[in-house]
Amino acid sequence: MHTTSHSSALPKMDEQQFAQWSDLLEEKTGMRLPDNRMSFLVTNLGMRMRKLGIGDYQQYYDHIQSGQNGKVEWDQLIHHLTVHETRFMRHAGTLALIEKMCLPQKTAPNSAKPLTINVWSVGCSTGEEPYSIAMAIDCHLVKLRYEYYLGIIASDISRSALAVGRKGIYPERRLKNMRPSWKDIYFDKLGEDRYQVTRELRQRVCFNHVNILDIGKTPIGNMGIIVCQNLLIYYDKSRRQNIVNSLVDYLAPGGMLILAVGEMLNWSHPDMERITFPNTLAYRHK
Repeated sequence: MHTTSHSSALPKMDEQQFAQWSDLLEEKTGMRLPDNRMSFLVTNLGMRMRKLGIGDYQQYYDHIQSGQNGKVEWDQLIHHLTVHETRFMRHAGTLALIEKMCLPQKTAPNSAKPLTINVWSVGCSTGEEPYSIAMAIDCHLVKLRYEYYLGIIASDISRSALAVGRKGIYPERRLKNMRPSWKDIYFDKLGEDRYQVTRELRQRVCFNHVNILDIGKTPIGNMGIIVCQNLLIYYDKSRRQNIVNSLVDYLAPGGMLILAVGEMLNWSHPDMERITFPNTLAYRHK
């Protein structure tokens, strides 16, 4: 196979090629690339094509469609096309909502049984969101002296992102908004610039490969909290509706569905009621 250099320019992508790649992405993930994202597509295809020494979009397209090697390469590409910069404590309003509206507010009575809390982080990327939620819940309940069981399912379409989440190792810049005490409690310093989420916290988060198109077949149920943020923006309006309606089926009665502000306008569901809380878009299962 001919190897192209890192500096070599890729051929110009025409509209037909862009449409071909957009259709493939939509067919496999449900995401539709707007026309103004051609340069984004070219950049990310280019990264993988240079690595493989492929200089032609059609050749790369055929490679991705063929056999086991193609499946492995698709996983690599999808990571570049769908995983975006994320960080710990990205949505402070969400964590505050979980602490105030989903957890007890008073010290545990002597007779208190251990609590069971089930959370699903949908589109978890490299794990910062589910770990932030785990820290917020642990910090709150330890303060109130509750014993509890916490299970967090963290799902994403990118296997590469999930692998990062499972290891729980991050550069220091990803921790920049972290409460200082949390950095000490929930991370082990590995070196000059690297931190790893403690083993105890990692054991509470289970990373699963889930394609949102198959969400109706996902064997998950009775979640107390579902968080789906910064994912719906990649889908058209009708698909957003379908995804959110499907998520409702996975909530336990009284469970909370938390979306990103502005991602779902005028959505309503007979089993859900809107919860008003600053800087959040949240619904409770009736």
